[in-house]
Amino acid sequence: MEFKRLNNMTGKDPVMNRRIASIFLNDLETFKELFSSITSPSQMGQVQFALHKIKPSLVIFEMDELLEQYEEILAKVKLGIAISEEDEGLVSLIQESNNQIATVKQFLSSI
Repeated sequence: MEFKRLNNMTGKDPVMNRRIASIFLNDLETFKELFSSITSPSQMGQVQFALHKIKPSLVIFEMDELLEQYEEILAKVKLGIAISEEDEGLVSLIQESNNQIATVKQFLSSI
C-alpha cells in the first residue's frame, strides 16, 4: 500500500514516513479500543475528543471512509440510539479498523 497523501507530505522520506506511520498506528489502535466502549454513553465525550484528535491522521492515511463510519456511529449515539457490543455496524467498523491497522503495519514493514 502506498499512502499518497503521506508521501506528498514527506517527499517520500522513509525516516519521516516510518515515524509518522508508527505514531499513527499506535494512536489508531488506542482509538479503536476506546471506540469499542461507545456502548457506554458515559464514554461519549472521551470518544468524541479522541476522534477529533485522530481525524487529520485518518485523512492523511486515506481512511476517509473509516472516518465517516466512526462519525455515523457517534451521531447515532448522540441521538440517543443505544449501540450494543453486538451491533452489526459497530462490529463491522471494528473489523474494518483492524484491517486498516494491518495495512499500516504492512506499510511499515515495507519501508
